[in-house]
Order: sequence, then structure tokens, then C-alpha cells
Amino acid sequence: MEQKAKPNRFTEAIGEEVDSAFKKLASEILKDGALTLKEKSLIAVACAIAVRCDPCTRVHQKQALKLGASQEEILEAAAVAGLVRMGSGFNTAYALLEEDMTRTRVQYKKILMKRRRKMNLLKTEYHRGNLTDT
Repeated sequence: MEQKAKPNRFTEAIGEEVDSAFKKLASEILKDGALTLKEKSLIAVACAIAVRCDPCTRVHQKQALKLGASQEEILEAAAVAGLVRMGSGFNTAYALLEEDMTRTRVQYKKILMKRRRKMNLLKTEYHRGNLTDT
């Protein structure tokens, strides 16, 4: 006998109302609509991969196969998930560049401030007659 999935066991442990609400929500989302059940199952596989949930990936792969998805379709969905995951990693890594750019902007502002102070001092000295314009 197959054991229930952990999310189902968890919602059952919380209580009947939560379990019922979770199952109703899942049923509403996973029924045929603008997307077929097969398409939704492929999305579920990709999402499970993107969030790195191995048990979820296996459950959704099994469901996708039951709904007629080919292994090739599942692998393609998995590749899209991997790409999204890698892209989100690059997005996070970009913070390193932003930090460098912020540091560079701060340094640039300091240089500008020094130049402005120097120019103001030179203007003051010029107006006092201590400097000539040649």
C-alpha cells in the first residue's frame, strides 16, 4: 500500500478543516482549464525541480507520465526549470556587481567633492587677488 504524500499527511495532522481546504484548493487549481492537466503536471514537475524538492519531483513526474507526458516533455520542462533556477542565481549574484557599482559611485562622488572644494578655494583666492587668470 502506497503511503500518502507528506503534504497530505501534514494537512491531515493539522486538522480536518485545513486538510479539506488544501485538497479543495488543489482540486480547483489542477482541474482542466486554459491549461490541460498534462500541461499543469509538466509545470508542477518544473516547479518541483526549481525549488529543489526531490520527493515532489518524483511525485509530479509520476503524475505527468500518468497524464500522457512523454519522458522527452518531462526532460524539457526540467531543463526550463534548471534555466530559471540558474537565472535566479545570476540575479542574486548580480548583487555583487551592484555593491561594486555603489562603491564606485561613492568613490566618484568623493573625487567630485574634492575637486569642487579645490575649485571653490581657487575661485576665492582668485577673487582676493592672490591668483591671476593666466
